[in-house]
Amino acid sequence: MTYFPPSADTAYINAPHVQEETEELLRLRRAGRISGRDWLLRHAALTDRQTRGADPADGKVQTALQTSVDKLIAFDTANATTAGPLATDDPAWAADPRGYVRQEYAIWAAGNARP
Repeated sequence: MTYFPPSADTAYINAPHVQEETEELLRLRRAGRISGRDWLLRHAALTDRQTRGADPADGKVQTALQTSVDKLIAFDTANATTAGPLATDDPAWAADPRGYVRQEYAIWAAGNARP
């Protein structure tokens, strides 16, 4: 059976508005209340959401996205914290790095649903 990561619409269905998430992440970061994987995952997901629909030829946008994805994958590789069915070294992520973020965010969000 072939696994496909969730689409952006599915992965981020219950995610807060981009502006709300940006403010929350900055507030948590300044207060020292978020770091490590939670920061990397939420930041990568936010970057993915912010760059949806951007011109793929825009190197600045692609660099920002790739940097956040690379940091998350490096952390998950070093700490064996991948939650999804496909590991960080799966070849699927070379073709679809956003897919890794969406896989991991969807799983994280399901366990961190807001009341």
